[in-house]
Amino acid sequence: MTYLIRNLCLLLVLLLPQAAAAMSCKETFSETVHQQINLLNDITISRGDAVRGRLLWRSEEFSISFRCLDAQSAPDGEYAFFYWDPDNSIAQLHPSIEVGVTIGNTDHRINGGTARLLVGAGTVPPANRPNCKKHWNHSKAKRCATSNVLGVTFSIYIKATGLPPPVNGLINNSRSFDLFQVDGDGGLNTSPGSNYRAGIGGLGHIRFIACNPEIRIVANAGSTVDFGRISTSTIHMGETNKMSFWLEVDMTHPTAGGQCSQQMLMATFDTANKLYEGTVILPRRNGNFGIVLSDPASSERYIPMKKTIPLGTVNHGMTRKEFRASLFWMDEEPALGPFSATATVNVTFR
Repeated sequence: MTYLIRNLCLLLVLLLPQAAAAMSCKETFSETVHQQINLLNDITISRGDAVRGRLLWRSEEFSISFRCLDAQSAPDGEYAFFYWDPDNSIAQLHPSIEVGVTIGNTDHRINGGTARLLVGAGTVPPANRPNCKKHWNHSKAKRCATSNVLGVTFSIYIKATGLPPPVNGLINNSRSFDLFQVDGDGGLNTSPGSNYRAGIGGLGHIRFIACNPEIRIVANAGSTVDFGRISTSTIHMGETNKMSFWLEVDMTHPTAGGQCSQQMLMATFDTANKLYEGTVILPRRNGNFGIVLSDPASSERYIPMKKTIPLGTVNHGMTRKEFRASLFWMDEEPALGPFSATATVNVTFR
């Protein structure tokens, strides 16, 4: 009996790769299977910013459309997932940094988080033989589920882990790391060139320096924007009550350090509150209105959370940048009473 059980287990192991290869997903129009996102410029980081969870860099947003095919006869259809770290290579990064992917305003850890993220229906019923020969499919199955097209917008981030940076300040790594593979329920398709991946490279551009700017938010109530009492008679749909505030970066204090002169300052706003359309920060107790942030020097109407924006060049003095906070009404009869919402700002170098 023991002999039979061992043979059954061996059979199951041999069958698993067949299930894993059921889906093939490629970029919809070009049918490409890889997108490489490289750091092209030096990323200079203050050693004082090497605290756990601190955002060090964020890429621009990438919007992809990909089509998934039933390549091994899964007639009932399959869900598509982002499988993180498909080569199990992220552990080779220097321990002072972590790399992740942001989707829908949520940061997803590549190493140490969940193994995969549901994207949507990759293939769907009905199944038939013609589906097995559509697009790039060459399946020999009798029936194949219908292909489906999915769209995802994502960006890549680099955060500090809290562990010490390299002694010389340099992340000496010139290789590329694939961050995710789009695949089906059964796991990773190991057939080369069958499934879309996105990777990051150029991490050798990251450099930690001795630089410790003092960063302040200056508003009409200290570091708080106080809108005061709002009369219901002034409420109307859309944006009202603009209030200016300033972000100051002070390099005049004695412990500022001298290695960040002429570096480009970048800011990223974020919030723990719920968001509407990625830009409207909703108070915790009132969902009929929110707060939007804007840059008067930018043509962009509102500042999206988690998007990196330039502040200016560091010098040995003070860098000051104006922003505005406004109320944004989605209902002309909001609930009465006090309200508050919180936004944070990370300042990095580029």
